[in-house]
Amino acid sequence: MKASIARCARCGSNDLEDRDVEKLVRGGDDVAALRVRATVCHHCGERYFPVTAIRALEQARQDLAEGKLTRFRALGHLLTPQPDTGA
Repeated sequence: MKASIARCARCGSNDLEDRDVEKLVRGGDDVAALRVRATVCHHCGERYFPVTAIRALEQARQDLAEGKLTRFRALGHLLTPQPDTGA
């Protein structure tokens, strides 16, 4: 698939591809995994998101922060280590 930009701004490579990527978005205590379109550099991994993807990510972040979770579904649990109590 032809990339939407010609050269990576980070490393200068022209080995780019448009593809779906997963992006984690956090809002408040919630995290959502969104699949969006991006141009990805095969050399350094830099991702370039079109305006439509950026808007979708921003909207998801806002919805999560405001507790508007109706368009999301739970897939499991995110666990973090508890602080060591020294006991």
